[in-house]
Parts: sequence; C-alpha cells; structure tokens
Amino acid sequence: MENPERTRVSKHTCHFPEGMPMSEQSVPDVALGAVIGLMEILDDLGGREDVFRLASQLRMELDDILPVMEAGVMLGFIDVKKGDAELTELGGRFLASDMNARKRMVCAQIEKLGPFKELVAELRARKGKRMPRRAYLNMMLTRLYSEDARALLHTLIDWGRYGELIGYNEDSDEIYLDQPITL
Repeated sequence: MENPERTRVSKHTCHFPEGMPMSEQSVPDVALGAVIGLMEILDDLGGREDVFRLASQLRMELDDILPVMEAGVMLGFIDVKKGDAELTELGGRFLASDMNARKRMVCAQIEKLGPFKELVAELRARKGKRMPRRAYLNMMLTRLYSEDARALLHTLIDWGRYGELIGYNEDSDEIYLDQPITL
C-alpha cells in the first residue's frame, strides 16, 4: 500500500492540432456530484481526514477516491497534503451557499482550467457560438485515445452545464456557450 505522504494529484498532457495546448492538466472523469458528496463528508468529519481512513470509511479503493479528490483539488474545494484531504475555505463557502451561488463558484473555477478555456475559445470562434459535439470530439481524438477523449468531453459537458458555462442540446447534439463570460 502506498504511503499517504506520497499521495498526489496526477497530471496529464495532451495537445490539439496546430500546437494548441489542451492543458497542463486534464480534467478527471468524475461527476461533480461525487466531488460535492466528498466535500460534504469531509465537512461532517470536521473538514479534514486522512485519505486512507476516508477511503476505508467510504468502502472505496484508493483508485476510486483519488480521482474525486483530484477533481476537488482542481476546483479549489479540497486540498491534499501529507496524506490528508482537507476542505478549503472556498469549499466551505461552496457548501454553505445556495444553488445559484454554487453554480457561479463552479463556473468561476472551471473558467480557469485549460480544457474549458479551449472549449470556450472554440465555441466563441464558431457562428452562433455553438458546434456539433462530434466535431469537438474529433478534434480531441487527434491527440487522445478514443475513451480518454470521450470521457473528457463528457466531463467538460457535465461540469460546464452545472456551472452554466456551456450548454448541450441533446436533440441537435450541439455544445454551445450558455452565457456571456469573460476568460
């Protein structure tokens, strides 16, 4: 079993064609509901818990809980240091907020992430600020394995819809800018 002091968030690198960097870090394939649930559990436990103890209490394998923590870290809601997961001040404010404030917080945090910046830039460059989901997936497939690209796009849409940064129309299978934003 790995030493908790060595627990860290993984980073991945991928690039779009023509040198357009996807990001220094990819977004883990995790539902926001899982991150929020983990934050609520941390809050119930006083805001901090040993990663291994937390995984054991939740009857989860480390391989299953670490991506949820990674997502929480990327969003600035959770911090992981020396084997402990800790709810950040921002994470505490998120939990104390109403749904609209939570959506604004998620939007503010995902706007900072490379994959969202690039998706928004691509949408802004398109007529009507929308594009077929498949077209964006095809761009991603030039550098990522098929399953990685599909999972990443699914997560971008999931998180983007929650934060009302982007929208997705299932009938037309299009991604679009949900609101005017500034990145």
